[in-house]
Amino acid sequence: MMAAVTKVLIHSQGKTEGSLRLAIDHYRPNMVFLISNPGTNAPKFRDWVLAGDSMVGKWSEDVEHCELIEIEPFSESSVLQMIDAVKQAKERARDLAPKDRFRFYAGVSGGTKLMVIGMALAAIQGDLTAYYVDKPSESERSAGEYVIEIDFMNQLMTATSWLNADSRRLKNLNYLRVIEQREAQGLESTSKLMDRTQMDGPFSEDEKRITIMRVQDNITKQLKLLASKGMVTSEGKNPRYWELTDLGRFILSMYGESPDSDSS
Repeated sequence: MMAAVTKVLIHSQGKTEGSLRLAIDHYRPNMVFLISNPGTNAPKFRDWVLAGDSMVGKWSEDVEHCELIEIEPFSESSVLQMIDAVKQAKERARDLAPKDRFRFYAGVSGGTKLMVIGMALAAIQGDLTAYYVDKPSESERSAGEYVIEIDFMNQLMTATSWLNADSRRLKNLNYLRVIEQREAQGLESTSKLMDRTQMDGPFSEDEKRITIMRVQDNITKQLKLLASKGMVTSEGKNPRYWELTDLGRFILSMYGESPDSDSS
């Protein structure tokens, strides 16, 4: 039997409860962790959640656990404190339900700007879905659409978590580098054109940059894997033309050049 899925809301809490109420009613979490500073009404909001008070959402009565984690909001270490607080919330949730699977949601709406930066970094580093809550009084969105999941940040989190989970996966970035080099030269990218094994050597430095020492079928397999992570996209079938996505370009800018690239 598959373990239950526990939804955990980790919310950067400011002085008002509006974004918390909208987030609770949107995600209907089992657990809520509020991260705030001592100068807010966060203790009161925590008590409202525990009491199932509709002031913090009609679905707050289904929240089984709510905790408050306080940090210093305006210090040089605030960003790191926020990252640590998110880690603490995740560990606490797992302690409370050790047999469950989890979905973590990270709110980047409330608190100070330093807290928001810390929450955003924590969301990228960890297995979290990042969301922003628009202000209904200022929003052009319809009711029920105020909670906005930040797709690019979530895709970036998924991709970096996948890459960092196994150092061997970092070699897949060489396929992205080859496509990037080909695009810079106005060249199309197909598995056949990228296959250096079909070429006669010796190879120039430029040929090494725009090809990879893998057979065509292996290149296709790896590019399909990267496509499933949102880093490349393709058009056509035979041949299939590959291009970098915005996420793929950003990933390359994060990881830089490989000292032992397979493409060289």
